[in-house]
Amino acid sequence: MWIWIIVIAIIIGAIWGASSSKDGERGAGAFSGALMGGMGCGYVLFQIFLWGAGIIIVLWLFGNLFG
Repeated sequence: MWIWIIVIAIIIGAIWGASSSKDGERGAGAFSGALMGGMGCGYVLFQIFLWGAGIIIVLWLFGNLFG
């Protein structure tokens, strides 16, 4: 499921980059927009993963200390 989120972010970034670049540089704008969209989405998903892993570790530690 998470791969589809990244793919959609890449597509939106490519469209945004191509539409906001000059006429002669649409390919480069689309590439940079796709790259930044994919990296930004991957970073956000990684942060969500770390947040969830932190909660799981705290719950595990609580269970071991007081369970």
